Amino acid sequence: MSKQIRYTALPVSGGRSRWSPRREKTCIAARYTLVVMLFWAFFMLYALRVNLSVAIVAVVNLTALEKNLLPTVDPLLETCPRNSSVAASGLVSTSPEYGGEFDWDENTQGMILGAFFYGYVVTQVPGGRLAELIGAKWLLGCGIFITSLLSIITPAAARIGGAYGLVLVRVLQGLCEGVVFPSSMALLSHWAPKHERSRIISYNTIGTSMGTVVTLMVTGQLCSHENGWPNVFYLFGGIGCVWFVVWALVVHEKPESHPWISKQELNYIQKSRGYIAAHNVELPWRSILTSPAVWSLAVTIFCGNYGFYFLLIDLPNYLSGVLHYKISNNGFQNALVHLSCSLSMLLLAPVADSLRKKRLCRTTKIRKIFQAVGLLGPAVCLSLVPWAGCDHLKVITLLVTGMSLYAFTVGGQNPMPLDMAPNFAGTLMGITNGFGNLSGMAAPLITGWVIQHNDTLTQWRKLFLLASAIYSFGAVQFVIFGSAELQPWAAPAPNEKELLDEESTNSDHETLHLT
Repeated sequence: MSKQIRYTALPVSGGRSRWSPRREKTCIAARYTLVVMLFWAFFMLYALRVNLSVAIVAVVNLTALEKNLLPTVDPLLETCPRNSSVAASGLVSTSPEYGGEFDWDENTQGMILGAFFYGYVVTQVPGGRLAELIGAKWLLGCGIFITSLLSIITPAAARIGGAYGLVLVRVLQGLCEGVVFPSSMALLSHWAPKHERSRIISYNTIGTSMGTVVTLMVTGQLCSHENGWPNVFYLFGGIGCVWFVVWALVVHEKPESHPWISKQELNYIQKSRGYIAAHNVELPWRSILTSPAVWSLAVTIFCGNYGFYFLLIDLPNYLSGVLHYKISNNGFQNALVHLSCSLSMLLLAPVADSLRKKRLCRTTKIRKIFQAVGLLGPAVCLSLVPWAGCDHLKVITLLVTGMSLYAFTVGGQNPMPLDMAPNFAGTLMGITNGFGNLSGMAAPLITGWVIQHNDTLTQWRKLFLLASAIYSFGAVQFVIFGSAELQPWAAPAPNEKELLDEESTNSDHETLHLT
């Protein structure tokens, strides 16, 4: 007598079906495998982005640059002495460590550091829409893979093409990475249950923070050795290529096309993820672009990102040029600031999900509270940094506290594309994140323009206060205009909703008994 086996038909691309055994339960939920891979995706996303922030300290020959400068620095401006008491601890350099290969002034450095974002903002909206139309898995994976290859050729581009060669590579990297955030939202719109969104998205954000932490530490150590800066780009480029191979093998576009997902998990995801529109649904562009809630989200992301990128891109130069940290310790102090953000997110994301699941208050109120704390907290801390002067401990304490409070945005802006329009989450993420990342271009350019060879406390005070003001504006306008409710232009028609409920109940699958 032959044994009866239960099979499930799974719809796959191209209208074909394939047959695979369907288990009642699996040891590891399929969506958690995706979460782990997305964590490492965002780890690489930021590792490949931020390595230049510390490496540029070693790339630029500041000793030669300073000798060629005109005497524009006012001797009455505040400066931190190199022979401060902290030097005894080994954290601070008592003599310049400026032996880099290139003589690039602050404006050129600002252009190079901001070049990434010229490409990054261009592919946000196309990336989101393409992910909805053709699928997010390969778009996201190839985005990081090509960025990794470009990282490997970065040293050669700088040495052959100089500043403009490096700018070109960074723009291309930005174009490739620009599709990642929108693609991830499109992917999670199929996989993320409503009451797990903050937590799942928090792991993506923690991946960016941990990528920043590890990269800054490793970069600082590699750059502390003579001619060690090229190894930074070889190392992280190689790791990115390995990640892509694993991603291609284990990640699937939808739970319905996953060969090992359990019936229990599939039913749970389908019933709790919310409405997902068909890929060929026409976007209501006019409604999206005239929505106050969409623009409020875009503005608050811009304001939050401005302060974040200011610290991410320009803090290494502040620690090196003003507080005179050694390159090796520069990376460590930068990493400490972002590590505090990661740890805080781990604690805060479940709180946001719990508040929503227990329905203690409306989703919009939860998002506004978390976003307000996440922006006003850093605003206060950054406004106090200039008054800490050359006190290294106070400066680092304020920066760590500020980034710990910034972690509250994990329950604010981060899940909102899925809250507002789960069926258009990729496109909405592309629009808001694209606008928000214009600040990545602005922050280094403004820093280069303000500093203008006057690398002093007086000039940096202006920059910290400006970042504080932008943070504050982002929080206030979001509290007034923000909304996390399902938008009218994203809600399904009544007949579509009834069809969705019927399909969810039936699981969209056929059960067969084969002998």
